[in-house]
Amino acid sequence: MGFQDIINYSIPCKITDTFTKLEEKLLQDFPKLKDYEIFFEINAQRILRHKTLKENNIKENSVVSVFIVDDNN
Repeated sequence: MGFQDIINYSIPCKITDTFTKLEEKLLQDFPKLKDYEIFFEINAQRILRHKTLKENNIKENSVVSVFIVDDNN
């Protein structure tokens, strides 16, 4: 299930930042996400939170998708 409330959202960052750092900023700006188990993908590949943007192959202007884990299945 995708999270549709986040559109055209960007976070300034460095390629050496871990994805966790960006996730923390996202959760500050969208606190209701804290109520869900979420995961992130880029180009249909799961993002590994504790790796850097470079290690996750996230480049400038990349589109990252936010998904909510649906426990109803």
